[in-house]
Amino acid sequence: MGGTVMSPRTPASKGRKGRAAGRGAGGTRGTGGAGRGAPGGRGAAQQHRQWLELVDTEGPFLSVPVLTGLYPQGIPGLSRERREALRAAKPAFDRAWNAWDADRDSNSALASYRRARDAWVGAVLTGVLGWGGSWTTVQDRPALEETHRVSSDGYPPVTATPTGAFVHGEDVGALVLVTDPVDSLREVGRDGWATSPIDRMAAMLRALGSTCSIGVVTDGRWWALVSAPREGATASGIIDCQTWVEEPATRDAFFKLLGVRHLVGGAVAQRLPRLFADSVLKAEEITEALGAQVRRAVELVVTALSEAARNVSEREGGRGDDPLPADARRVYEAVVTVMMRVVFLLFAEERGLLPAQSLYTGGYGLATVLDALEERARDEGEESMDGTSLTWHRLLATSRALYGGVNAEDMRIPAYGGSLFDPGRFPFLTATDAGGALLLTVSDRVMLHVLRSLQTARLKGQEARRLSFRDIDVEQIGYIYEGLLGYTCARAAETVLGLRGKEGEEPEVPLSVLEGLAEAHSDDADLAGAVIAWLKKNQPGAKPSTRSALAKELAAGDAMPDAEAEGLLLAVTRDEGLRARLRPWIGAIRTDLRGRPVVVQRGGLIVVETPSRKNAGAHYTPRPLAEDVVKYALEPLVHSPGPHETDASGQWRPISSIDILDLHVADIACGSGAFLVAAARFLARELVEAWTREGTLGRYADEPGGAQRHALRQVVARCLYGADINEMAVEMCKLSLWLVSLDKDKPFSFVDDKVFVGNSLLGLTDLRQLRVQHIDPAAAAERRLFELDRTGAYARALDVDAVVNRVVRRRRELASEVDDTDPARSTTTKQRLQRENEEDLEVLTRVADAVVAAGLDPAVGAKPGKRLNGAYGDLAVALGRAFPADGAGDDSMLGAVLERGLTPTVDTDYEHWHCLHWPLAVPEVMERGGFDAIVGNPPFLGGKKISSAMGQNLREWFVHALADGTAGNADLVAYFFLRAFSLLNGRGTVGLIATNTVAQGDTREVGLDRMVDSGFTITRAIQSRSWPSQSATLEFAAVWGTRDAVSLRAAMICDDAPVSRISSLLEPAGRAEGRPERLAENAGAAFIGCYVLGKGFILEPEEAREWIAEDPHNAEVLYPYLNGEDLNSRPDCSASRWVIDFNDWSQERAAEYKAPYRRLLRSVKPERQRVKPDGSYALRRPLPERWWQYADKRPAMRKAVADLDEVLVIALVSNTVMPIRVPTGQVFSHALGVFATDSYAQQAVLSSSFHQYWAITYGSTLGIGARYTPSDVFETFPRPEPTAELEAIGRTLDAERREIMLRRDLGLTRLYNLVNDPGLEAGADPDVDRMRAIHVELDAAVAAAYGWEDLDLAHGFHTYRKMTRWTVAPVTRVEILDRLLEENHRRAAAEAAAAAASGRSAPGGPGSRRTRGRKAAKTTQTPVQEATLDI
Repeated sequence: MGGTVMSPRTPASKGRKGRAAGRGAGGTRGTGGAGRGAPGGRGAAQQHRQWLELVDTEGPFLSVPVLTGLYPQGIPGLSRERREALRAAKPAFDRAWNAWDADRDSNSALASYRRARDAWVGAVLTGVLGWGGSWTTVQDRPALEETHRVSSDGYPPVTATPTGAFVHGEDVGALVLVTDPVDSLREVGRDGWATSPIDRMAAMLRALGSTCSIGVVTDGRWWALVSAPREGATASGIIDCQTWVEEPATRDAFFKLLGVRHLVGGAVAQRLPRLFADSVLKAEEITEALGAQVRRAVELVVTALSEAARNVSEREGGRGDDPLPADARRVYEAVVTVMMRVVFLLFAEERGLLPAQSLYTGGYGLATVLDALEERARDEGEESMDGTSLTWHRLLATSRALYGGVNAEDMRIPAYGGSLFDPGRFPFLTATDAGGALLLTVSDRVMLHVLRSLQTARLKGQEARRLSFRDIDVEQIGYIYEGLLGYTCARAAETVLGLRGKEGEEPEVPLSVLEGLAEAHSDDADLAGAVIAWLKKNQPGAKPSTRSALAKELAAGDAMPDAEAEGLLLAVTRDEGLRARLRPWIGAIRTDLRGRPVVVQRGGLIVVETPSRKNAGAHYTPRPLAEDVVKYALEPLVHSPGPHETDASGQWRPISSIDILDLHVADIACGSGAFLVAAARFLARELVEAWTREGTLGRYADEPGGAQRHALRQVVARCLYGADINEMAVEMCKLSLWLVSLDKDKPFSFVDDKVFVGNSLLGLTDLRQLRVQHIDPAAAAERRLFELDRTGAYARALDVDAVVNRVVRRRRELASEVDDTDPARSTTTKQRLQRENEEDLEVLTRVADAVVAAGLDPAVGAKPGKRLNGAYGDLAVALGRAFPADGAGDDSMLGAVLERGLTPTVDTDYEHWHCLHWPLAVPEVMERGGFDAIVGNPPFLGGKKISSAMGQNLREWFVHALADGTAGNADLVAYFFLRAFSLLNGRGTVGLIATNTVAQGDTREVGLDRMVDSGFTITRAIQSRSWPSQSATLEFAAVWGTRDAVSLRAAMICDDAPVSRISSLLEPAGRAEGRPERLAENAGAAFIGCYVLGKGFILEPEEAREWIAEDPHNAEVLYPYLNGEDLNSRPDCSASRWVIDFNDWSQERAAEYKAPYRRLLRSVKPERQRVKPDGSYALRRPLPERWWQYADKRPAMRKAVADLDEVLVIALVSNTVMPIRVPTGQVFSHALGVFATDSYAQQAVLSSSFHQYWAITYGSTLGIGARYTPSDVFETFPRPEPTAELEAIGRTLDAERREIMLRRDLGLTRLYNLVNDPGLEAGADPDVDRMRAIHVELDAAVAAAYGWEDLDLAHGFHTYRKMTRWTVAPVTRVEILDRLLEENHRRAAAEAAAAAASGRSAPGGPGSRRTRGRKAAKTTQTPVQEATLDI
């Protein structure tokens, strides 16, 4: 049988069976009972679960719920005829296998094996699977080979092609790869391409011309079903044909699923590609469910420890010390760590990575504990388990054993080390009383529910499903735990109730608050609304029940029998008075996993949201996405020449193993480490390939999986770096790296020197900043008051070069794989070296912290100038006092500098900001210029939220220290991009995911624009794409690029299409370069409408008419209020509501209009004059003092439109991007852009494809619509001179469109949905045909006005930025945008020249946006866009 084969393995021992086929062999649940002869009465789900347990799966394989839906009665058995065919064909193959296995080095045995294998495989495919004549080899159909041929990137390249395929007509249902005998289909080849047969099948399925995503891989004995969709994760399941007699259920399922029906026949929903896709969705649901379950389990353990501490105090008559730490946050960290320990143990045990001896499994292991606890619960009842804590003791004992190792006669466990199991991190967990008993214990009942939460998934509407950690990726584990980062522990100052809500995200409310709300709201529905309103304000991250559901819960509690309610409350407290207060709320109080009401009494521990949670959100990053980010960032580094030199991959040359291990890759906001795990896998594969080429695999050559494990440990030890602001995230990242590099007989990889706690945006990046004690060395005084080398007794600790050299030397010793058999590489040695480095850096780190703190001082600000330089002068004095040339130092002044600068000015998760000084943390990296690559998914936070979430002083730091003064409402992610860029060496690359606004507006200007201006080349990009997970509804962008030069022969890929260049807009770059400038000619013509700020201003039309009827003078202050929804949805584009408008009047004048004034006094003033806890107003001045006026009255706009009867307005957020003519004499909302013109020629220009594309390109997007920002769009748009043709077509558009809208009752959005609908063909709707024709004529008139009649203006349906519209072709769009940008630059230069000649300043002159951000625009009359409002 033809096709690509892989060389057979040399056996580790004769007769080796290879990798166990099923999970049962891995020590999980039993293997019996999966066959037809098992006892009846089982559900279908259980049958599917049992046969799946015997499949060696990897990735998102077929799930039980999907299989149960497909075969609700279980998998049908194989027909008698096919069983006979199988029985007849197998003996010959078995004899050939045994002969080869007995003499694996014999060429003749191998040749005989191949002949028998080909006959056997052919019999299975044609006869047993029923493919018959549809089985086609590549010899019969050469196109199969050409279409699916794949090659390695190595030199010389290794090529793989399929052996054949199931072909039905022109459809390829499944590819087949037949290989030589191997120990496992997951083992990498020995031919220079470090991929397994399954990996090669996945590559073939994703080949450029492939339309097939299902494959079969076999060497005759091992059979794998592979799914590799182009945009999804690879999944595979392996079975052993030697088990087909004793395990017929697995055999039958394999044959049934690979039958014709599930490949090309039957309904599409029942074919394998869809079944795998549905299984991926189910896997995501399970991940989400586990996240919620783990959060509830953490809450339960916190409660259990709190109860245990209270019991200790009660035993000692209330006189004993609380055994829990005073800092409640430490308890939360400890509980999360305990949960991480449990996950590690389950993960490692189910993969056979921990000892399998009975001494371990009986005394230390956790894999079988849940079954034992379940049995106890059934036999004894859960309540009886409250009195024992055997599982808790076992867990602590196992933690000690794994940390320190065990060398017993019957069992050896290496000392894994690692902070995860370090008993010294949380000593209160192991504290004992005078008799040696643990002070704090957690009952077996609690641990039953903890293990249930981790080992079963409870999906809504489905039975609980037992999970195997063999099926859960490291990345999934990280995501499950990332959801815990938004919480911590606090001590309850009063009794707090846990209410019902979304599992894992339920709210907690003080009892006194509920009682206060109940006094004001007697009706259940009103009370429920008040509770939800309180939660929205005070716990924005919580997800309570809906108003109606909460009202029903309250009513159900009232109807609950008193005896039942009393029984529940007695489990909470013996205090009769407290029980009476709790009774009215019993229906709304949620229960914990034990079924007890969640009530935390005063002094008890409660899990609460952290301040950052309202601005944060964890989204599961699917493994394929992380792998793509890493692949395209690292591919250019592991080849020379490579992708940045040529697009011909056959010319790429892989670098050596030494050079691979010399790479430094970082994720500077690593979270749980998903991208570092992906980088570890990528570099490990490249390393194994390099060792194979170099012939240096050594003893790992014949050890299944050994080379890959060794490579992973080498890469983790030497190449990977991570940082995160959250200490628990850092621990989770370490756990991920330990799991991915775990070796059964070796300690954890040492990563304490590679993964850091700290804020990546706060810290020094250059040792010169430390030497001159100034964030900007160029601005430092030439004569300094303090010199690091004149510090007397402190000189050694402050000798930068000497300290850094010592640290680098130790770090090079640390950068090796841990090996406790080598004293120089043991965990103990590495811990000592790390401690010495931390001690050596302590003083310099304090000085570096002070350099940052001086710039963060809220009284100083980070803006360069005299004030900042003065602060650094004061710092020099403080340092001189702390580290004098003679005598002892006084660091009180230095401490004050640190306290002022590093103490957050707003409520955050941190008492002090933790700076990360890169030249001190990773000097071996920075001395080479920086990292070779930075990958990841840095956090995003809207520009308007940065000040409130992190403090105004941090925002100023980001603007001046990171963005060199470029202001604007940039998202936080822009500053992470800038920091990443600054940390790259000269050939460094990035691969970063971000919110799609990274390529839009201020965020683009601050981030990507500055990077490109500084020499960054974008080599690959995704402009906007839906997050590839059903758990999140958001759009993301991805950016890959480099500091290095990129050859013209290299391929740039934008949204999967090759292009010549990519702009900072993350789209193909045109001919013109640079960014548009604001033009003085456009100043004072476009405005944003009034920002009212207060619902009390708004009236229904009936009420406005009544007020005017009561007092005609009220007509002077009541106006129609036009907003974006009215403009887009109402056929006449009229206002649906009215509004009170006192403009800039005094309070005395406003009070003359009694009804309107009373409304504002009652409804607006209290909201405007809200106060903070410190007594100051919550809103910026003068909003509280001028409460009867709008937040932004737009006086310039009012003046500009005063003499006009009509103006043009546009909804600032829409997918039409279409202005329309409306009358003045009304108040325009802040959701509208207002053009102070009634010109029909201008209406034509602003309605053209020219202006639409300019708006979409230089504005921003929001969902599937565009956000029109006048300062970015209109002020930069070079409008043509009006012509008679423009005037005429503008009148035609306005009149005919208005008539169609009124006649057909269509709003602007609905009309243009029809115009832009490709499905509405010409001739189907005459009105739509006419509108399309008008726009074609209109675009021609605009082109003629510019003098661009040469443009090809043929219209059609084209998609740009995910918006499909009737417009010009993409090639014309690019040309239009090029010409407009060139015209903008020409006009801006002319304005600047004219201004220079007259001695004036040009507001929008060249470079103004680049150097001053938005400041130039503020010198004009045009108000800032809505996004700049910070109320």
